[in-house]
Amino acid sequence: MNRAMPRPIGSHGVELVETLPARWYTDPAVFEKERWPIFGSTWVHVAYDHQLRRNGDYVAENVAGWPIFVRRSDDGSLKGFYNLCPHRAGPIVWDGEGCQANLVCRYHGWAFNSQGSLINARDFGGPPPEDMDLTPIQVDSWRGMVFVCLNAEIAPLHEWLGEFPKEVEAYPLEDYRFHSRSSRLVKCNWKTYGDNFMEGYHLPTVHPAMSRDADALNYKVIIKGDPRWNIHVMPPRDESTFGVFGWFWPTFAFDVFPGGFAVERWLPRGYSHSELIFEYFFADDATDVEAIVKFSEEVADEDVRVCEHVQRNLDAGRYQTGYLSPKWEEGVGVFHELVRAAVGPIDERIVVPLGR
Repeated sequence: MNRAMPRPIGSHGVELVETLPARWYTDPAVFEKERWPIFGSTWVHVAYDHQLRRNGDYVAENVAGWPIFVRRSDDGSLKGFYNLCPHRAGPIVWDGEGCQANLVCRYHGWAFNSQGSLINARDFGGPPPEDMDLTPIQVDSWRGMVFVCLNAEIAPLHEWLGEFPKEVEAYPLEDYRFHSRSSRLVKCNWKTYGDNFMEGYHLPTVHPAMSRDADALNYKVIIKGDPRWNIHVMPPRDESTFGVFGWFWPTFAFDVFPGGFAVERWLPRGYSHSELIFEYFFADDATDVEAIVKFSEEVADEDVRVCEHVQRNLDAGRYQTGYLSPKWEEGVGVFHELVRAAVGPIDERIVVPLGR
């Protein structure tokens, strides 16, 4: 893995690691280099089994700019395709979720079977060209959560997850029912929010209520060999609702708390914005549900506020790189290494006028 170069700093000779350069958060060309190796070639969480119960149920999503949809097929299996008719790029399903008995382009009415093969080019006026089928993508579910992968050469989901499922197998996720969903369009690059999630250094200053709820000074990010995932723990105080956080590359996270859990994911909507989505699940006998959701949403608002400020400062051009805390920000450093390894070298020779 291509590690950032450590530099000795200070009288104690402590080796500090540089952050990713600001340009990696502000340049659309960098985002273009990230799209396929990071979001096209990983398994990305896009839906849940409970949204796809009946044959024909679908969920449409956007994976780093690529429109896709997942559908419960006639044989009960999950199928995934680009939401793109090969005729003239019309949508096969509308945005969001719904139920569509047949795969018929919403633009010109071309029809496809459940496997994506063209069966009727409506009133085309001639034989349609060959190879006009829908483009399939990988799709699978794990513990009620549906993931897609655009790159057919990537390993199946349950193999790709590695040892991560063992880390959360004790939590009865399937016993919880969907409660609610919140969504925020955040004015920051997806990595800005990712950096924020990877450390507890900011808790005392950004999340004072959370710091009172648990011992923020002993927040730990635990990395267990596979750099693509980590577990976050913090000693709770009396009556605390804090449980365990976890993250999996690139933008999937979860929070287990008494009687339930939340999935937290941030999907890039271009290089400058991200959609932050929370989905909450609870046991039927869970208590203090509304208070837990309210508390989580307040913490999310605090994270959004600081991430948008950080992004504005990155955009301003005065800041180029910083250094990571050896005590608190190992998780951020590992995250940056994953980004560098996926994207490869980028020309950092840029000139920014002072005072820009």
